[in-house]
Order: sequence, then structure tokens, then C-alpha cells
Amino acid sequence: MTADTVRDAFGRLPEELRIQITKLSPDPWSLWSLTYASPVMGGVLDRYPLEILEVVLDAAVPRTTRRLIYAVLKMRLQCFPASLAEAKEVVIAEVTEVTDDMRSFTLDRAAAAVRSLLATAENVHTWSHACLEHLIQKSLEMRPSTIIEQGRRGSGSYGLWCIFENAESRKDYVPQYTGPPSWVEEQRVIQAFWRMQFVLELQDVGNKGCLSSHWSRQETNALSNISVDRFFDRCQQTFTAHDFLSAVTSGDITSVEAFDDNTRGLPMIRWTQVPAPRCSCAQPLFFEPKQDFFQQGVEQLDNYHGQKAIRMHNHMSSMPLDGIPYLFNIPFDPFRKFGFAIWDGKRMTDLGMQSGNPKSKLGNYPFDSFRWWSLLTEEEICLFKELERTRKILECEIPHEEDEWEFW
Repeated sequence: MTADTVRDAFGRLPEELRIQITKLSPDPWSLWSLTYASPVMGGVLDRYPLEILEVVLDAAVPRTTRRLIYAVLKMRLQCFPASLAEAKEVVIAEVTEVTDDMRSFTLDRAAAAVRSLLATAENVHTWSHACLEHLIQKSLEMRPSTIIEQGRRGSGSYGLWCIFENAESRKDYVPQYTGPPSWVEEQRVIQAFWRMQFVLELQDVGNKGCLSSHWSRQETNALSNISVDRFFDRCQQTFTAHDFLSAVTSGDITSVEAFDDNTRGLPMIRWTQVPAPRCSCAQPLFFEPKQDFFQQGVEQLDNYHGQKAIRMHNHMSSMPLDGIPYLFNIPFDPFRKFGFAIWDGKRMTDLGMQSGNPKSKLGNYPFDSFRWWSLLTEEEICLFKELERTRKILECEIPHEEDEWEFW
């Protein structure tokens, strides 16, 4: 028995019990902490890496996120997507468990890949909770206004906006603190950072020439040039995480710092404040049918287009429910910094951004529309007016980025 084993209390337990303890880890980052802190439990992981990982992921991680994690694991084992199309469809792939090709590797190689994956999971967890802490703080700093009387509609292509620009209002609402992130909020951010981890790591592999044997030059060039936040369809949630990553790496956010520690994908992150906030994990919530009024249940995680804030914005900016789309052609972008793409209905209500009956599809319209409008800065409104004027001149929609996938 080594000196480390003698000092490690887990060394007194039988092997079968140690295996069961590792499998009962509540999440991947807890498994990483356990096996990092205990040499004995680390040895157990090294002997049964894929078996333990599969049990923990199956019990603790939503299916869509598991797909991303296994896709990253396959890259760590040098099993790369066969094409760019296959890589882009990883979130709908059927790989939600350890596959035979993963089991074909030697034990040492599998153990090394799993250990590096768990370290990445811990880093993703820290990024996610740092992002959530920041977004909650930003949302509580909002001071939305309440409309008293609408203004007169103006003329021109952005005349609809005059209804709110000339409105009588009062800045009387102070957002209420809902509490720590709910399970669905936490998982949305974790999933967004795993998407970025996958794309950044795949791009790194491509830049090193590891894909050239079975990818065309056109595909590798497209992969290298595509922005991380446009690789997957769930734009606003991934955009939110990417905005935070960019703000941290540029130094605009100082509560955490990123540093390059020869990591693949996301840089390492650490808290600059002491003591660091406790990144506790929320428990999933389950509801009876039609009783999840605030969209907090587990089934809401993958219901991207049904998320209340996304749906509200779609209606307020494009569909004139009462003949007036008050936020006509105003994009979702300025609302991302407040976490609107992440929050469940309860937090949106407490923030004053969703009122009325929570069972209704849109709440109190146009009351809520004005609350959203009141968050826009003068610079943002001027920018959107200029875009609207340009759009009118060109008689076309807002110019969009060229689709990186058009070469198909």
C-alpha cells in the first residue's frame, strides 16, 4: 500500500464499493472533483473509465448535452466527424452512450481521454455559472419603464416606433430577485458552452490538418471561417454564451479571468474575487400536464422556439397582433445582455418583462412591449432607425451574413 493510499480514506473500502461511489457522482464535474482529490478514486476511474462515465452521464446529463459531450470525447480519441455536415448535425445524432468504436481503444488511452473530458466538464461548469451570475446581476440592474399613455404614430418606415418614443411613461419598476438559476436556466447555459467547446475543438483539429484525410479543402476552409456562435441553430442562447466569452477574454468583465493553459476549445477560467461564488446545481423540476406555467420543467430545455422570451420577441417584432408590431424589425440582440434567451418565465415575470396571466401566450400586450422598448439605449434606437432607413431604400430585408453552408 502506498503512502497516498494510506492517507486516502477511500483506500480502506473494497473495490466494488469504490466503483459504486464513483458511479453515484451527481454530475461530471463532481466526478472530476472526486477523482482529482482522491488518488484511490482516480485509480478506479482509470480502470473503468468508459463504464463510469456512461453511468454518470446517463443519470445526470440531458440527452442533447450528452450528444455534445460524447462528440467531444470521440475527438479526444481521434474519432472525427466524417464530414462538415455530420459535424453540424451532432446535436441530433443518436450517440448518447459509449459506442463500440470508443471501447476499441486501449484502457490507458480511454482513461486519459475520459480524464481530460471531465476536466473540460468542470471548466464548462465554471464558465456556465460565471455567465449566469453575470447575467442575473445585469438583469437586476435594469430599470424598465411603465407606459401611461401611447404617443402618436409617426410617418415613414419607422413611424411605428413613435408610438413608444412619444409615449408618456414612468421609470417605476425595480426588478425582483428570483433566486439562483433554475435547472432549465442552468442547463441552457451549460449546453451553450458545450456547443462552443465542440466547435472550437473541431476547428483546432482542422487547423492542425487532422481532418484533411477525409474532408475536402472546401469543407475545412468553411469550418475554419465559420463563427462559433453560428454553427448551431439555437442562435440566441449560443450567442449569449459567446457574448460572455468575448467580454471575459477582452477584459470587459473582471469578475473572472480566462487564461490559456494549453487547453482545447474554451480557455480555462477562474474567479478573481475571493471567496468565489458557490456554483451549486439546481434540481430538475417536474410538472403535471399543462401546469408548468413558467416553463421551468425538464421538457422545456429543448423547447427553444417555445421559450417565452423568444416567442414574445418574435410576436412583438414581426406579428401585429392588434395591428401594431411595437418592436417592428428590432432584433433580439440588445436583450441578450440581460439574459432573456436563458431565463424561464418566473424570472422574466420578476424582472417585469412578462406580465399578465402566465397561462397566456403573450401576457399583457402592449404593456410588456413598452417594458422591452424602454431598455433600448438611444444609440441602439438610432442604429435600428438607420438600418430601417437603409432597408427602405433598398426595398429589401435586413442584410444577413452569407450562409457558410451554401456550398452544398
